Amino acid sequence: MWCPWMVSIYVFEARVVKTSGKYLIYPPKEYQEKLKKLHGKKIKIVVIEESN
Repeated sequence: MWCPWMVSIYVFEARVVKTSGKYLIYPPKEYQEKLKKLHGKKIKIVVIEESN
């Protein structure tokens, strides 16, 4: 059965880096290829900050 609301969920730890005045979320290398296919698309991101 086809579902028009199919989603992909990726869970990983990432670094936030500043480049040329912009902040980027830098994923681990194993997720970069998966996220590469989303280039140019709008996505939703949930950020969870853990206190030390």
